[in-house]
Amino acid sequence: MLTRLLTPAIALTAAIGLLLLAGTTAAPARAGAAHAIEIVDFAFSPPSLTISVGDTVTWTNADSVVHTATSTSGSFDSGDLAQGASYSLTFSQAGTYGYLCTPHPSMTGTIVVEAAAPSAAPTAAPLTAGGALPDVAMPRPGPSGLQIGGGILLILSAIAALITLRSRRTP
Repeated sequence: MLTRLLTPAIALTAAIGLLLLAGTTAAPARAGAAHAIEIVDFAFSPPSLTISVGDTVTWTNADSVVHTATSTSGSFDSGDLAQGASYSLTFSQAGTYGYLCTPHPSMTGTIVVEAAAPSAAPTAAPLTAGGALPDVAMPRPGPSGLQIGGGILLILSAIAALITLRSRRTP
């Protein structure tokens, strides 16, 4: 009777150990970076922005009049943005996206979306005097030694328990 109850518990212990170990081998996915465009003095700042697929751009209206961020191809439209309002869009395809302000068509901007290049770790361009800080995604930390050790310990415990149970059954 005790053997019938312990066997599922041992299997569950082994499964938990395997799950702990399974999470240690996957590489972290690249998180999309966030970029900001300010609408100020009847202009988009910066007027042109180069980003990667998966990145998000947020337009914020800092002017006292209503503006829009409207794609010239019709792929996106912020609608009217009052002072202090924002509109965010995540770009999922590479390409060049021209946009303008519908009420003020002389206000134009461009988003260049490049295919995300696979890399082991993000790198930053060196800073130059007066230059902007680079937009760098921080890698997520990997599994801890405790997580790996815990998974191995659970699996070994389950194996030891199964061996003990089998040896008690054998005459």
